[in-house]
Amino acid sequence: MDSKRQQLVQAVRAAIAGEESEPEILQKAIELIDAFSADFNWTGFYMMRDRMLEVGPYIGPKTEHTRIKLNEGICGTAASQKKSLIVDDVNADPRFLACSLTTRSEIVVPLMDGQTCLGEIDIDSDKPSYFTDDDRRMLEEIAVVVVDRLRQVG
Repeated sequence: MDSKRQQLVQAVRAAIAGEESEPEILQKAIELIDAFSADFNWTGFYMMRDRMLEVGPYIGPKTEHTRIKLNEGICGTAASQKKSLIVDDVNADPRFLACSLTTRSEIVVPLMDGQTCLGEIDIDSDKPSYFTDDDRRMLEEIAVVVVDRLRQVG
């Protein structure tokens, strides 16, 4: 992973260290993640609530997908499979739940606490095939940092 991505991981760690609630932690983290690239057109968290994903803090156009069932859409699939997903062309993926007609690619990274999925980071881009394995690794590291901090605030 390049130094720019490592810097983002460290910036998120530092920024959320002083936050004392889940909403504050998630908001700080998503602001930094979104600022990483002008090509992120929707950047947000979905958090697991009553066995459904519920939209948390996000930056981007309003979404009608405020609650997503497990196994529904790319987000629900990533949460139920407990693994990161990169979709290079959302228009070719029947699981895609369109939030924006301009979205072309998506990455979803679960927030895992052991075997429990607490939620996920979801990012859309208007550029096809935008997300790389380096982006996945960076977001997986950020997910670990966020989960560790959420554990600390209980």
